Amino acid sequence: MIPIRENRCYCFSFETVDTVDIFTKTMYKQIIVHSLNHFVSSRGLIIYGWCLMSNKLYLIAQSLENASLENLKNELLVFTCEKIIDAMKSEPNKRNTWLQSHFQKHPVINSRGFTQSCWGNIETTALIDMRTPQSLAEQLEFIHSLPVKERVVLYGSDYIYSSSRDYEGMPGLVKITKPAAVENELYEIESRKKGFRASYHH
Repeated sequence: MIPIRENRCYCFSFETVDTVDIFTKTMYKQIIVHSLNHFVSSRGLIIYGWCLMSNKLYLIAQSLENASLENLKNELLVFTCEKIIDAMKSEPNKRNTWLQSHFQKHPVINSRGFTQSCWGNIETTALIDMRTPQSLAEQLEFIHSLPVKERVVLYGSDYIYSSSRDYEGMPGLVKITKPAAVENELYEIESRKKGFRASYHH
């Protein structure tokens, strides 16, 4: 685990408890979207990239100077858990009942004490040097390629639950910050990939 130093940029990986597939239904995907936008607009979170898969959320973020990234990360985990569990309670069925009982085995601390958690393994996977556009571009390229590697979509920009569309000039679901130098670096990476594919097929 990489220790979080304030006002630095990191890539996080939030994995659901036992990697159960929660984010297969639009309701739960939208909870993540709304939560991220709330933390951007009201809590001091800066998001450069994100990607939500069926059982993982990848997030590239830092905080404003007056906010603690460590605290924001922990608050986001609790906030999303409460919203997801409330949504499950509002839609009772066998699977949701099983999930809720499963989450009770993984408590997390909130302002009122302990609550059940839908998140399991949380990792800080990379420290990103914002002075070097390539550092951020490489992490963005990695998370944007995940839906393609999983054969969910053919192109990263076809997947709406990530920031890939934003960097392709299309409207995304989450308010992100796009450094111009990083956009240029991503363009260079994509150009090199296209050149490699063209030479490979020949």
